[in-house]
Amino acid sequence: MTLRTIDFHTHTHPTAEAGVAFQRLWGYDAPERNGTPAELLPVMDRASVARTMIIPWMPAQDHYDRLVLKRSEEGNPLDANGLTEAKNEIIESWRDLNQWAVESVAAQPDRLMCLVGLDPIFMGGAFVREETADKLARGACGLKIAPMFLRATPDDPRMAIVFELAREHGVFVLSQSGAHGYSGNPAWGHPRHFEAVLKAYPEVDIVLAHLGLGAEEEVARLTAVYPNLYADTSMRLHLLGQPGQWSLEEAVHWFRRIGVDRVIFGTNYPLCDPVQFAEVMEALPLTPDERRAVLFENAERVLTK
Repeated sequence: MTLRTIDFHTHTHPTAEAGVAFQRLWGYDAPERNGTPAELLPVMDRASVARTMIIPWMPAQDHYDRLVLKRSEEGNPLDANGLTEAKNEIIESWRDLNQWAVESVAAQPDRLMCLVGLDPIFMGGAFVREETADKLARGACGLKIAPMFLRATPDDPRMAIVFELAREHGVFVLSQSGAHGYSGNPAWGHPRHFEAVLKAYPEVDIVLAHLGLGAEEEVARLTAVYPNLYADTSMRLHLLGQPGQWSLEEAVHWFRRIGVDRVIFGTNYPLCDPVQFAEVMEALPLTPDERRAVLFENAERVLTK
């Protein structure tokens, strides 16, 4: 295994409690990992991962809705001031998470990197602008959005500030993407919704998470047209070979359809095991040049633009 591997997509957390709670949101009732840097660093060594990206993210609007509903069900509904306070409290929690991420990078600058997690719909433009400038100045290297939980597609005018700030600061945007929504919601993160953005912001590299889960054909169509589009492997390698999942050969087929020069290695730790992902990468029938491109060369190109 190469010692230059970059894991471009993790949801590392400040505490084991927070890491476990994050995984339980996704149905992992008894998580195998706690998602802390103390756990991650030796895992990186075992997986021969040189550097790992921390993505500080939370489903803020869902948290807000649950809080409002809970207070209502308890017979103590929030008034206008209470709603504002609840919203501000959640935004501050996210700011704290972004701050923890940049502090973690400062403590381990040779091993860790981080993004600025943003929700322009919930946070508002002024906060997003301030938070972006502050955290990039403190060591973050890009921006993160998750349209599935923003209740807006990336080409929604309210989302434009994210891509404008990425262009202004010369950084990339990593986004959740996939063919499906959740809880009956639309697929706000479907890759097709990125085309207008890719066209409007050709200077901004955009990385679609999960290889555009379920919409790989659309990702391949877009990468053939837009040189600023990439996709990462997070949440996509741990099930290869299982019933109903891609075989190793099918995974390589899609890497090549999307473009081996556009696929970036990512795991989604702690939901997935970086050691397992590294082992799968070694087992994939890729050429040595293709394997190097996915494991670190493509990531390095995005990071150094």
